[in-house]
Amino acid sequence: MIFSSGWLEKNNMPQGRLRHLMCATVLFSTLCAGANAQPPGPAAATGTSPGGLPAPASAPAPSATAQATPATSSDAASPAPVTTPAAPAPVCHASSGETGRILVIGDSQAQGLAGGLRWLYRTNRNMRVLDHSKISTGLVSVSFFNWPDEVHKLAATEHADVAVVMFGANDRPPVRVHGVVDPAQLANFTKIYSARVRDIMTTLKNAHIPVIWVGHPMVRDEEFSADMATLNTIFQDQAAGNGAQFVPLWTAFSDNGHFSAYGEGVDGSKVRLRADDGVHLTPSGYQKAAKILEPLIACYQPDTAQKFKPAAPSPAAQ
Repeated sequence: MIFSSGWLEKNNMPQGRLRHLMCATVLFSTLCAGANAQPPGPAAATGTSPGGLPAPASAPAPSATAQATPATSSDAASPAPVTTPAAPAPVCHASSGETGRILVIGDSQAQGLAGGLRWLYRTNRNMRVLDHSKISTGLVSVSFFNWPDEVHKLAATEHADVAVVMFGANDRPPVRVHGVVDPAQLANFTKIYSARVRDIMTTLKNAHIPVIWVGHPMVRDEEFSADMATLNTIFQDQAAGNGAQFVPLWTAFSDNGHFSAYGEGVDGSKVRLRADDGVHLTPSGYQKAAKILEPLIACYQPDTAQKFKPAAPSPAAQ
């Protein structure tokens, strides 16, 4: 509202009263504008994912089959959970011979797992563990030991009924710059590493050897754990796309999302499951891992055909 000097003289309006009128008008306009204003929407969550990648505005709750993530000192340091859908139940194929042959492939963790499998089948003469693991090897570097080429040879010479594969201890992704994951390096690493994992899976699959790919458990060091979670994501994604079975060990070897050297053993008692380095398992730990695999390996035992043979229809149903 504008008040001219002529209007003031005509209406004999004192200057003090005019100031009160103007203040009241301004206050009334402000209150009206505030009443009609829309409340602001919730601000999008911001931050970074483990390794410097932009974090999503919101994330759905992980499914029951999602890969557990390592517990860290802050949410920003925790890797995102793997949400790849669980693979369908495998079709059981009994061993064609009198002995079920388990081909073990991988690094020192696989070597320990082979020992756990031998313990598991120590009284079962119908099962044989073919340990072709090699310590200090992995899939990051093929100059020292070329696993994709070696698996091609094993697939042609070892007539196994199932392959158990485990890598990771020597495969920390070289993608960090000053402690932070570089997105471009991570994308390049994922492409190359995924191709090597896929090569092994398809080679064994083409040789009619089913694949059980075992994920790496949580380790003591938080950054190391984040790296292992990255590898587990690749393992699970490739298993889902190439007809393999991915078996996570993350929650089985952690205590409510935290690293613990102790846990429940195969007999139910509390035992030491992790070695002093905070990475490998103890013999009791490898026995527990083997026990986790037992139901899957049962599909490839010599007597599995009878266990999974469809029941004959009753006369009333015919």
